[in-house]
Amino acid sequence: MTPLTNDADLATTSGVIALANLQAQIDGLEALLAVGRLAVAQRAELIDLLTLRGQILGCSADYERAAALAEQLVQDAPFAGSALLARVRTHALFHRFTAALADLDVAEQCGSAPVTLDAERAVIFQALGRYDEALALCQNAVASRPDFASLSALAVLQAERGEIAGAERLFSEGRRRYRGVSPFPVALIDFQRGLMWRAQGDLKAARTWFDAAQRRVPAYAAARDHLAEVDAALAGVSH
Repeated sequence: MTPLTNDADLATTSGVIALANLQAQIDGLEALLAVGRLAVAQRAELIDLLTLRGQILGCSADYERAAALAEQLVQDAPFAGSALLARVRTHALFHRFTAALADLDVAEQCGSAPVTLDAERAVIFQALGRYDEALALCQNAVASRPDFASLSALAVLQAERGEIAGAERLFSEGRRRYRGVSPFPVALIDFQRGLMWRAQGDLKAARTWFDAAQRRVPAYAAARDHLAEVDAALAGVSH
């Protein structure tokens, strides 16, 4: 395992402040939506923000709200790429992968960016166990733009494929290339790194990354729960 060193050097906004800002963004967009003053792109943004809050807080109601908004958005703007992509992501949340791939085909016909389409397809192919197709897309993304998003996506895929050494290198390189200020992307990927080590039976390594995710975003429910589970397992081993 690559040690977690110089974590303080990866400076992001406080997780507490970031969550408060996320809540405020959602509240503001919901208020505008209620009076019919949101453009398609803003409605798609609201869907993505609700999904993010659902991921962090473990709130299924946010996922359900996002899915309902995505359905309505595509009804209102059936040929808007941002609307279709928002629904792709909510379909994926509920494992409606065939519907998600169909929406991606329509989004492609509507002119959505190939890099975005490929990233979404890779996620779905991975979920379906179509690893060769997902790998080709992820490797192409890294070759064309080796940034935090592409490296992290490939790391998660390689971890799922059992390519642990390669995944670990990619996680580290992706983390090194993070240029944002939001703590959420870092915490989400650190959590995935913890899952990789948990699956390998390395409880100490898993704990390192679950703890990193939970410290960066204290309200991150999945990280908190997995950290508690690993701590309990480690305590059992020590007795």
